[in-house]
Amino acid sequence: MGCLKFIIKVAIVILAIVGFKSLGGWDWIVKNCHFFEKPTQETLIEKSKDVADFSKIPDEYEISKSTNILGYRAVVAEHDATGQKMAVVNPNKTINITQADFKNGNLKKKIDDVNQKLSYQYIHVENFKIIKQGTMKTMGQTVPYAKFEAEVTNLPIKKITGIIAAALDDNGKTKLIVSVNEGSKYSQIITEQFFKNVKPAQKD
Repeated sequence: MGCLKFIIKVAIVILAIVGFKSLGGWDWIVKNCHFFEKPTQETLIEKSKDVADFSKIPDEYEISKSTNILGYRAVVAEHDATGQKMAVVNPNKTINITQADFKNGNLKKKIDDVNQKLSYQYIHVENFKIIKQGTMKTMGQTVPYAKFEAEVTNLPIKKITGIIAAALDDNGKTKLIVSVNEGSKYSQIITEQFFKNVKPAQKD
């Protein structure tokens, strides 16, 4: 049951963007089933520094995944007490969302297009709805975000709530910001407390 519970938590993380299978299935084994040694937080933060600087995140959060898979870079973190997931993603051709999309009305269409491309997956998102838009601070800047609700197929969890935002790195490239939890368990306070401590990737 422990592994099943963690699978459900991981499924929440970026379902609205990249789908469950894109995240890979080995990380929950590493964390919950203990077949392999889990990397230290220091190792994961160091491994993630090309995406963003996570060295100042509060103690109640931890990096759970840093990966380069299927053409995108993603770093996933978890809030220990609630299981809420946060992620920073480098967009690619499949996930081509920019700050302009939050202003010109194209955001929902782009996310719907991504979900359509991933609809073949056994676990995927349907009925994506934007319910609020606003701004938040991360990476030393104020960024636009959209709060959303969506339904999840083929999981005990039926609904998820979260936000998607877009920040710019020092080179002007987009970084997608995502935070998600099950239905009413989602907390914007948890999201903003984490992301205000995430800084741009350090230049070499």
